[in-house]
Amino acid sequence: MQAASESWLTRIVQAMSHFSFRIFPYSEIWSLKMVKDMSVRISLGLVAMLLGGCGGAEKFPLVEVTGLVTCNGMPVPKAMVYFEPVRSGETATIGKQGFALTDDQGRFVVSTYGDGDGAVVGKHLIRVGKSESSPPCDCALNSMTVLQEVQVGGEEPMEFTFELPKKSRQNRDEMLELDDEDE
Repeated sequence: MQAASESWLTRIVQAMSHFSFRIFPYSEIWSLKMVKDMSVRISLGLVAMLLGGCGGAEKFPLVEVTGLVTCNGMPVPKAMVYFEPVRSGETATIGKQGFALTDDQGRFVVSTYGDGDGAVVGKHLIRVGKSESSPPCDCALNSMTVLQEVQVGGEEPMEFTFELPKKSRQNRDEMLELDDEDE
């Protein structure tokens, strides 16, 4: 078994060496040994990912979550709703963030691991922001600003209503600062 895995690993290293050599042609800077060393590191990283798996992480308990996003009492269509778990206690494990896109009536269903499966049990910071297809809105749609903190839990599905704050100079200034940081 060891000989078979060594030959398999050897073939991967050789292939990566050939690939790396094409990306970084031989020059005074790149010696053949450096390219082979880098190929071994890349190959071992790929093997570790394949053997360890991607996305095989622990799934946290979920509760179905639906809701409504409004602006001045009217539904907000095509807004992104973010359910960001908050760390509690001594553990660093908090769970995966849930997302939702409101429909034309401002309604949403949170998805975390799959379509409409809900949000992780625990406290969440709620953010609501624009999507690529969001129409103009008189309220502040800022995915960087916490709108509210909620507790998700229990056996029964949960429903929330989030009323967006009116646009203000502070909201506009925060968005301008974010735009400046992107440049």
